[in-house]
Amino acid sequence: MRRNSIMLIISLLLAWVGAQAQVTTSPGVVQESTQNLTIYFHADQGNKKLADLPPSTQIYAHTGVLLTTSTGPSDWKYAPTWGDNSTKYLMTYEGENLYSLYIGDIRSYYGVPANQTITKLAFVFRTADKSLEGKTASNGDIFVDVLDGGLQVQLTSSLGDDTVMTDETSNVTFTLASTEEATLTININGKEDIAKAENAKTLTAEYHFIEPGRYNIYGNAVLPDGTRKSQQMTLTLTAGSPQANYPGGVPKMGAVANADGSVTFCIAAPEKRGVMMVGSWNDFETSDDYLMSYQDYNGQRYFWLTVPNIDPTKQYIYYYLVDGSTRVGDPYAKLILDPSNDKYISSTVFPNLPAYPTNKIPGNNVSLAVYQGNINDFEWTDDNFTPADKDNLIVYELLLRDFTGNEGEARGNGTLKKALEKLPYLKKLGVNCIELMPICEFNGNNSWGYNPNFYFAPDKAYGTPADYKTFINACHEAGIAVVLDMVFNQSDWQHPWYQMYPVGSNPMYNATAPHAYSVLNDWNQGHPLVRQQWKDAVQYWMKEYHVDGYRFDLVKGLGNNDSYANNGDGATNAYNKSRVQNMRDIQLAMLEVNPNCIFINENFAGAQEENEMAAFGQLNWVQLNYQGCQFAQGNSSNASLNAMLATKNSRTWGSTVSFLESHDEQRLAYAQEVSGVQGIKGDLSLSMRRLGSAAAQMLMAPGAHMIWQFSELGNNTNTKDAQGGNNTSPKPVLWSYYDVPDRRGLYDSYCELIGIRLSNPELFSESASSSLNFSGWVLGRYFHSSAAGKELHLLVNPQVDKELTMSTSFASTNPADYSIASKSYGTEPSFDVAAGKVTIPANSYVLIINKNVVNGVEEIKSDLEAVDIVSEEWYTLSGLKVERPQNGIYLKVTKYSDGTNRTFKVVVNR
Repeated sequence: MRRNSIMLIISLLLAWVGAQAQVTTSPGVVQESTQNLTIYFHADQGNKKLADLPPSTQIYAHTGVLLTTSTGPSDWKYAPTWGDNSTKYLMTYEGENLYSLYIGDIRSYYGVPANQTITKLAFVFRTADKSLEGKTASNGDIFVDVLDGGLQVQLTSSLGDDTVMTDETSNVTFTLASTEEATLTININGKEDIAKAENAKTLTAEYHFIEPGRYNIYGNAVLPDGTRKSQQMTLTLTAGSPQANYPGGVPKMGAVANADGSVTFCIAAPEKRGVMMVGSWNDFETSDDYLMSYQDYNGQRYFWLTVPNIDPTKQYIYYYLVDGSTRVGDPYAKLILDPSNDKYISSTVFPNLPAYPTNKIPGNNVSLAVYQGNINDFEWTDDNFTPADKDNLIVYELLLRDFTGNEGEARGNGTLKKALEKLPYLKKLGVNCIELMPICEFNGNNSWGYNPNFYFAPDKAYGTPADYKTFINACHEAGIAVVLDMVFNQSDWQHPWYQMYPVGSNPMYNATAPHAYSVLNDWNQGHPLVRQQWKDAVQYWMKEYHVDGYRFDLVKGLGNNDSYANNGDGATNAYNKSRVQNMRDIQLAMLEVNPNCIFINENFAGAQEENEMAAFGQLNWVQLNYQGCQFAQGNSSNASLNAMLATKNSRTWGSTVSFLESHDEQRLAYAQEVSGVQGIKGDLSLSMRRLGSAAAQMLMAPGAHMIWQFSELGNNTNTKDAQGGNNTSPKPVLWSYYDVPDRRGLYDSYCELIGIRLSNPELFSESASSSLNFSGWVLGRYFHSSAAGKELHLLVNPQVDKELTMSTSFASTNPADYSIASKSYGTEPSFDVAAGKVTIPANSYVLIINKNVVNGVEEIKSDLEAVDIVSEEWYTLSGLKVERPQNGIYLKVTKYSDGTNRTFKVVVNR
């Protein structure tokens, strides 16, 4: 036996979860018939979030029950609303880190009818303001078994659920409690009684484990009539992880398949002494055969194990047992099983999802990793796809949850398969890039995704890995790039590295964010393993899922800890060299995979910092929501949209992605309904016209831009809560808006504007001769551009109730050289080339082009006989691929020419 390297690993083989050391009861065994029941909460056990608080701190119990009808450990019954501070749930302070809650009669306290059977009491302890929660060591819910009537026993130990013991401290205290006076014994391996008592209800014994091995501990109670009741606890005493170098000498986190059919698993766990793999290959038994070796490399400790005979077509479920006490998933897992939320995922969304192995995992609160060697096999057909130039991107921000689903309902049941059905809609719109809001495995099934737990696994709520790849492949075939919204500032609590360490001494996380924008659990951006995780993650999704790049969330928080002088707004918003360098390091990792990758920062920093990022080819977000709302409402104050052009905002030309709306901002159409000036508020036609005029200013300004889903239909859903914060709940699915003429007119305006934009990139280049003023009101707004014989004039009348005539310099005096390419729906603007005058109705825009400009929506006339049926959905016409007629009259055609997309209107003579 090696001294100072002995680990005692205990697995309580009980239904769902065994007794928790952080909760004790009086009496010691709980049955439905138990009277005068008191719960004791030991705050210095478990996750210790409520430890060492002042005695005056009010602690409440959030508590319910599990019934025989409960579907799992998260299916609580008869629990109050979260945050209920009724006296009934107020704990009594009994002494340092000890609180009590008097239950009395269980059924009466919880209000459980007599015809329902209680199996467990469930607890989460919290402060009155809900800011701190007392849970298990792995942040799970706490349960107390409610046993059947008659003779019952409860065997517990001083180790709690799972605890590491060295040989110096491996004296374990066992306690056996019985519901009736009986002969009690505690036995090791069925051979040696270590304690015995006659006519007793409790028995305590201490035992010192010396030899490594597997031990079965039995607690027995025998009544005078011979009635017997027993409970078993299995302990494994094993040596700590041995030292051995990873194959090849350089550890690689995650699972690596080897040529001989074996797989090498590796997890980084600095400061830890031993890690064991526990998996489905041996029915989740703890065994020395799966004790991992460790290697210290570049100042970090890695644990690894090569598992033989792994079939790449089968799914293997596993977790890591760290230092014998902490169960965690694999941070590099490619698929995750969630103990609480997977059961709510429909088999139509994720067929054949492995069931969580309830009763095999103590506590049932660890996210399990799934290894399947062929999980990334896919037949890609996008080898020739290249994203559009970064300064010519029209990005569509898409939340899969709310993009599709039940029409008119806010159920949040959108999926990848349903989104795929809408791809022709996006293709017709003309966007050349889709930005998926976060899809890395996040907490729960209903989320925006900014609470990730695992960075290499797609969230299953939207579909299978194959569904993600099918969607991305189809986007590429349609000429649309796909970028992922990536959240590197914070994670939720299930990330393995968060689970492994106490909050105050976690090397990978900050106990307190060093910046002013703290969200959830703040990553330590300067830690080498964190930096490596980011590089590995961006490369993984680009290689295996063919994503074209990323939008990085909350870049303000991605500086090193020592780069913030303090956590105030001033320090956070100040120039930060480490942010520039950290983002450059991530970009370099991406460029190794795809030299044409898209890199977008949500930074909102100063010009110096963002221009340094721009020098590397990175884009930075610019949001003009407030100004856009002002313009949409008909308010002239603070309504300038000049910053749609990067150079108008002291940024490098073509270095920004500017937008009117995003997931974080209020809908312009809702702002109109609430605060629109008289004439706008309540008038759908005028409302849509102003939204089209705002969109025209955005889309015609040179540089990349972004459309938040359904802006093109004038979505008017309120996105804020009562306090003005983000309302992240599901939003109604309103595809019916497409059939509302005024909203469809807005959509057509987007199509026309984007078509012009993408078909004539030279007019929006830095070398074009152009002028832009999107700040005027009474005198109007404009964008003029000319290049290579092409000429374009956008004119906007911001006034609410007055027609406006604007002066415009046309290069030619021949009226036949010019035409209106786009205008506000339902309006009739006019122009006089000779006089150089353009007349625009109130609230409207007009886009005038010369004959050399390729019109994104050209009209082609044809006889019906010239149209050949290809399928139920498509026709061909002179070699063009054509969608079926709308109302039997119009056809939309998409043509691919020189890598650009062009949309034509086809009028069929009938």
